[in-house]
Amino acid sequence: MNNHAKYADSIFRRIGSTGLVIFERDGTLLRRTSPSGDYMLGDINEEFVEILRHLRHLNARFGFISDERGMDAGAYGRSEFATLTELLDALLSIRGAMPDFWVAWSDVPHPSGTRLQRQADRQQEAGAEAIFQVMKRYGIGKKETVFIGSSTTGSLAAKDAGVSVIDYFKNRSEGTAQSGGGKHAPNLSSPEATEVQRLRAEIQATLGWSIAGELNCGQQHGSQG
Repeated sequence: MNNHAKYADSIFRRIGSTGLVIFERDGTLLRRTSPSGDYMLGDINEEFVEILRHLRHLNARFGFISDERGMDAGAYGRSEFATLTELLDALLSIRGAMPDFWVAWSDVPHPSGTRLQRQADRQQEAGAEAIFQVMKRYGIGKKETVFIGSSTTGSLAAKDAGVSVIDYFKNRSEGTAQSGGGKHAPNLSSPEATEVQRLRAEIQATLGWSIAGELNCGQQHGSQG
């Protein structure tokens, strides 16, 4: 049985046992929406879920960190943030891609009169703290950790934490993330699918996972089933 610990704004399990892949939730699993837009199930990036299934097949440790105000998930408070996290967790579980962890960035206060640059710096610091929290929880070092960032703040936070960073959709054109707002099946020829293939290869290369290692892991996984 998986070792499962759940807190007000975090979920930790021990499912995977190889490396540590930390995703910034917004802009990866959840496509970007307008700040005033409501979250819908159609906003889930189905192509991206294929990466998560692949990592679960490789017995990798992976999960998500997110600013609790991101994607309007926590714009109305912690309870809404927790509700969205539980919903996404259940959906990924059904898809065979349950994460090891979900972690919210530390509170980032917005005092009146504070300059935007200082707010960005504080968000960056909070992101680095969240990354350190995950590494400490699993006892994983910087060389075994890779961060998948979808925002400048997230990527800078990971660099502050001293871990490898891979930017997701770094060179895409504006509007590629949205596909009409409704549910859709993965499109293997879509720009997102191409980016997913690139990201999967970069994760394996960054963590030193060879094709041979992937095959061995798959054989071990099959023998356990």
